[in-house]
Amino acid sequence: MGMRLGASQRRRDLIIVRAQRVKEKGFTVKKIWIAILIAASTAAIAQKQPVTRVQTALNHLTVIEVAEPITMAAAGSEAFEIERHGTRVLVKPTKPDVATNLFVWTEHGRSIYELQPAGEVSKMDVLVTSVQQTPIRAAAESLSKEDVAKVAEQVLSQTLLNTQPVNALGIKTQKNRVNVRLEDVVHAKDAIYVRYQVTNLSTAPYRVIAPNVSVLAAEGNAGASMPPANQQLGAGHLERLGKLSSTPIDLLHSEIDQQDVAPGKTSTGVLAIRSTDGSPQIYQFVFGSDNSSPIVTTAVL
Repeated sequence: MGMRLGASQRRRDLIIVRAQRVKEKGFTVKKIWIAILIAASTAAIAQKQPVTRVQTALNHLTVIEVAEPITMAAAGSEAFEIERHGTRVLVKPTKPDVATNLFVWTEHGRSIYELQPAGEVSKMDVLVTSVQQTPIRAAAESLSKEDVAKVAEQVLSQTLLNTQPVNALGIKTQKNRVNVRLEDVVHAKDAIYVRYQVTNLSTAPYRVIAPNVSVLAAEGNAGASMPPANQQLGAGHLERLGKLSSTPIDLLHSEIDQQDVAPGKTSTGVLAIRSTDGSPQIYQFVFGSDNSSPIVTTAVL
């Protein structure tokens, strides 16, 4: 029992160290899954940031003041005139019976306000002061070491539960070429995270660059039905799908363990793409050329 408790404690300490290093130094491939989840957790905490209600009155200004110069302010309705000057935002309603929200950003933080419909002058807020905190930083710093360990373990557990393997469907290893194999996938609410491996079977070094990503769609009803999700497709299966249209999409994030892969070596990478509607789609990843041609891999994710 003592040995198990010791191992558990070491795992918790390791997760805490990783969480702190992610916050301080950014992403590395070995920490990418933990980083993704810690970011998601702190983002969820940030979404619970308090919203300040602001009472307004027609033809009267309400001044909102924050601790540092404002970089941007945006309201959800044109019924309010919004001006920013230094650390102050001037709010003036121009129409009655309209409520909206207001976001105020500074270099290091964000404040959220709910602008109430214009009412009586005697009840309006003339000056509203706000102490801003960076949402992610505030969430992280409010957690104790034990809290960080608990959150990290819960998040890591959820990630492992949600991680799915990517199966190879008709994939053949190409000799004297660079091969890309998709290994695992995690489906988040608005993004898909993929772990992949690049194996250099050529005789020359290969530099991994972030791929161009496209969504492929069958034109009309021609071709075979789409394979199940989480399948990397070989060329033969792709041809059976018939004529495909291609729509480029943005790559949200790309990370590689070793960018330069020597002959006979393998490097691991992680990339993130936007999930458009939550249903499985065909994604094509085009990496840089080896000595022959671009490295293209396609998968249903």
